[in-house]
Amino acid sequence: MFYNYLKISIRNIRKHRLFSFINVFGLSFSLSICLIIIMLLADQFSYDRFNSNAENIYRINHTRNDLDAIIEGMATGPMDVGKELTNRYTGISDYTRLTRGFGNGWVKLMQDVNIPLSGFFADPSFFEMFQYEFQYGNPSTALLEPYSVVLSKETAEKLFNKENPVGETIVVGELGSYKVTGVLKRVDGKSHIKFDGLASMSTLESLIKKEVLPDHLTAWTNRSWTWTYIRLEDEATPAAIEKNLATISEEQYGEMEDMDTQFYLQNIRAISPGPLVGNQIGPGIPMIFVYFLSGMALVIIISSCFNYTNLSIARSLNRAKEVGIRKVFGAVRFQILMQFLTESVIISVLAFVLSLGIVQMMEPVFLELNFSQLLDWDLKQSVDVYLVCLGFSVIVGLFAGIVPALFHSSVQALQALKNLSGVKVFSKLGLRNALIVGQFGLSLFLVITVKLIHNQMNYMIESDYGFDAENIVVVQLNNTDPSRLKTELLTYPNIHSVSAAGFSPAAGTSNSTTIKIDEVEQELNYFEVDEDYVENMGLTLVAGQSFTESVKERKLVINEEASKKFGYPHPLDAVGQIVILDDSVNYEVIGVLKNYNHETLVSSIKPLGLIYDPEEFGILQVKVNSSDFEQAMGSITAAWNKVNPELKMESKLLSDEIAFFANIMFGDLTKIISFISLLAIIIACLGLMGMVVFSTQSRLKEVSIRKVLGASNQALIFILSKGFIKLLLLAIVISVPLTWFINNLWMDFIAFRVDIGVGVMLFGVVIVALLGLLVVGSQTWQAANTNPSKVLRDE
Repeated sequence: MFYNYLKISIRNIRKHRLFSFINVFGLSFSLSICLIIIMLLADQFSYDRFNSNAENIYRINHTRNDLDAIIEGMATGPMDVGKELTNRYTGISDYTRLTRGFGNGWVKLMQDVNIPLSGFFADPSFFEMFQYEFQYGNPSTALLEPYSVVLSKETAEKLFNKENPVGETIVVGELGSYKVTGVLKRVDGKSHIKFDGLASMSTLESLIKKEVLPDHLTAWTNRSWTWTYIRLEDEATPAAIEKNLATISEEQYGEMEDMDTQFYLQNIRAISPGPLVGNQIGPGIPMIFVYFLSGMALVIIISSCFNYTNLSIARSLNRAKEVGIRKVFGAVRFQILMQFLTESVIISVLAFVLSLGIVQMMEPVFLELNFSQLLDWDLKQSVDVYLVCLGFSVIVGLFAGIVPALFHSSVQALQALKNLSGVKVFSKLGLRNALIVGQFGLSLFLVITVKLIHNQMNYMIESDYGFDAENIVVVQLNNTDPSRLKTELLTYPNIHSVSAAGFSPAAGTSNSTTIKIDEVEQELNYFEVDEDYVENMGLTLVAGQSFTESVKERKLVINEEASKKFGYPHPLDAVGQIVILDDSVNYEVIGVLKNYNHETLVSSIKPLGLIYDPEEFGILQVKVNSSDFEQAMGSITAAWNKVNPELKMESKLLSDEIAFFANIMFGDLTKIISFISLLAIIIACLGLMGMVVFSTQSRLKEVSIRKVLGASNQALIFILSKGFIKLLLLAIVISVPLTWFINNLWMDFIAFRVDIGVGVMLFGVVIVALLGLLVVGSQTWQAANTNPSKVLRDE
């Protein structure tokens, strides 16, 4: 029986090539997007699954009352929480820690080009708990001695031109020289912990004693630098361990009003994907992103399924006699149902085969996205994944074909042999008409959304932030003496001015602290600057003065927003006031700046303070003369080579830094939604073309008779097109207000946003309307120009 279904299905697919092509083509592109999402999710759900002990390994997270509402907790905690838990309570077989501060971070953004690796300080127990095997070296002793480091296989090959580098030395910035004591084998699976090398925890203790790293790293009040993992014994339960952690928390923080801390456990298999947690140690995606991707795949595939349903119902008149004759000869409803479902599944499987080729072409583009590189995304391709994708395509085929199958199988034989009218839903609209309206409405929504995101990105790049970002080159200090480099730079005539700062404004970085004014605590964003910063950046003082050579220690310059927040309605009232930073240090307000956007335009202008602290300077902002930029860059390089010839110079235009961050936030989103919009429009146009072709073909006799009776081609095109034009207009009328409402919801979270004006709406309407009219017009024009004699010769 199934062979008969298969044979008839293939015969029908070959007979109706145009409709089959439209369905296969539309489904293949939709399936390719869905397959990429499935492969991405398969990659994310593979994290830490290679560890045979994963079921019993947990990370100690913490939460506190000052966290953002969308963040469920923090992945880090105090350095000694694992030791305290293990020494005092039972149920834990081992613990291990990873502490930041060694090398670069795993995020490949603000990388120090002079530090050769990214990594952490680690306990020796790390390798056994996470089942890393050594290719060279002894795992039991590799991380015992200070200034010892274990490298990944990839990093060892990158740094050394020898098979076994154990015993070699590497220099890691100001952290000193390290002896290579081990090389790890490549791991088949993926871990949420990403590193190039691990230094011994005893090194951290040495660096603290030498005051290279601050001593507060080991304090219980420091909850941001260390990740702690424990392995539970088989009989132990997470709930019991969390009770012990609650006791420890009460003992350490019970008397501290501002250190409300609760510890909880998170299994390593629930980290990626998992809840949105701050201070993550490595790449991964939160579970909310999984839901978003799944919803996106659902929207895309439903749109393509609409096409299949639409075209199948449109062909109902042609298939009616087939169904009626089969029922007359004894076919039951189940057999008719299976026949149509088999056809839809075969079309879906054909689309799946084509989509595999599309995925191979799209993979390099996907992996080049900023998100893919930052989060170490990959498209997991294996037999299991392909089987899941094949099963998904079968389900899609069943879903797409179920409505036409139920429709045709329910038709009575006599009714099918006489006439079959369309199913009516939504009052006078047929089901197929409703689907066309839905598809073009979705296309219009996506086009307008893409335009808005693109406008917002350009707005963030081109807006006036309130400071002068033109011709400013940001030079990373990388532990270079800022005063020496600044003095050398100012000897060159093409260098206009130079200032030092902690980091660049409006480029994604910010610091905040709590200050006290008259015993009232206030939040204050801040960063460190020197005495030339205000002039170098073109900022405007509205009251008081900026830093000078003699006026800078324990002085504070604030913005107008801070002045208002602190209770001083006029900026002059704030000058001379004393505020307390970090609950201990008195600072005098010496000046008030005109408000400017020190953060991205996503955030509103917040209270800001500038302080003088040379130890925290991370960059120099060099304003160059614009007449000869290349020559000025040569001067910067020459100055760097004189001051610090042993290190490479790392520089970037300030405007490029701001644009890069805006592109990170909105660029990938624009590309992804643009592609989905294009896909949705193609699918909608293919579906509309199929409907128009069917409609015009079924009305060729009517068209020919009208033509014989003297109707013009223009009149015939209007008659054939007016029904579809009404559908396009209806899609526009429904979609425009919904698009405006939905886009306003997410844009309201952006402090400085573009307007959803008439121009943006017209942009989307014109594109969708022109494409729809092009499809309808081309097919109706072809029908109107048909030779009546060929159509009516058999009448």
